[in-house]
Amino acid sequence: MQTIRIRGIIPEIVLFITLIGVAGAVRYLGFGMISGDYLAFLRPWSEFISAKGGIPALAYDFADYNMPYLYLLTALTWISTNTSLGLMFLIKVVTVVFDAVLAYYAGRIVGLRWSDWRIRALATAGVLLLPTVVMNGSYWAQCDSIYTSFTLAGIYYLLRNKPWWGVALLAVSLTIKLQAIFVFPALLTLLLAGLVRWRHLTVIPAIYVLAAVPAWLVGRPFGDLMFIYAGQTGTWKSMTMGAPSIYAFVRPGAEVDMMRAVGSLLAVAAVLAFVSVLLIRRVRLDQTGIVLLFTTFSIMVPFLLPSMHERYFMQAEVLAVVAAFWLPRRLWFLPVLTQVAVFIGYQSYLFRSPSAVDLRILTLLAGAALVATAAQLLRHTELPDEPELPEVARTPARDPERVPALV
Repeated sequence: MQTIRIRGIIPEIVLFITLIGVAGAVRYLGFGMISGDYLAFLRPWSEFISAKGGIPALAYDFADYNMPYLYLLTALTWISTNTSLGLMFLIKVVTVVFDAVLAYYAGRIVGLRWSDWRIRALATAGVLLLPTVVMNGSYWAQCDSIYTSFTLAGIYYLLRNKPWWGVALLAVSLTIKLQAIFVFPALLTLLLAGLVRWRHLTVIPAIYVLAAVPAWLVGRPFGDLMFIYAGQTGTWKSMTMGAPSIYAFVRPGAEVDMMRAVGSLLAVAAVLAFVSVLLIRRVRLDQTGIVLLFTTFSIMVPFLLPSMHERYFMQAEVLAVVAAFWLPRRLWFLPVLTQVAVFIGYQSYLFRSPSAVDLRILTLLAGAALVATAAQLLRHTELPDEPELPEVARTPARDPERVPALV
């Protein structure tokens, strides 16, 4: 592609800067919104931290988040107490920073496929402007972009043949939020295919334990710290908490607990069966295969598990953009499906307005996204694909179809 210049100005750079400005402005508009989750959870947790004198509060079981986020909340509480900056403002600023990190790594991943900087820039801006990414932090004050940033960074380093870094960053993602585990079946597939070694996985428990050490040193029982996530699994009693999952079609009546248990077991069985099919079909786990692998599981797992919130699809929404840029002719529609399926649930919750579309229809859209991605992955057994963009846009130094040697 030839770069167009107008009197020394590159229009593409101006456009990119403009898009970044729009992304920042639309986030700024949400900074004044006080979400229900902030009032019900984040502010009371911060008040508890302040009442206990800051760091000593970490010895208590006062929140259902894992410790890394509570360390961050403790620091933000101290800043808000000792400065004129409000807690909600600080929380949202942090999420905006990680929105940028998330978009950066999405662009870096796309850059492994295409050498044209404009394609990478467009992918970066696209992630920054995803409605759900914008709403999650700047309006909702949630932290899903934080753990998803580490997920994307981990995938990037796996694609770069740096498994130690890749697995370590995925482990960090898991210590921040349990929902990071949705992409771990992809890691299992790489392990069983011999592209990741058992020794690489040792960093997962090591990082998980290290993340708990500061809280343990101030008095929190070590056993409690190791099983924080175990206490989260039974928190929600509905079959779906607004997520476009298969349980939008299920009405269990009084048997909710039993149905949730059955649904969880069936989801695990389905995931393991799909992993087996991938191995039996000898799906090529080159860079394209790995991108499709992580994208597929990021959609599949929350789609099949009960009691999911709509925001648990954050990894899927961002990876849908990455996959669409990776295979634009085949998966260009993927971000549209995931955004429509999830964003309507966002606006219904945040603005307390009736959903404009029945959840079952949104579930069908999410299911279509899953089928499309899984189908591309399952057929990725032939010779390398022909380039989907002009040759000049491809990366000459690194063949995206080369099978990585993750050793």
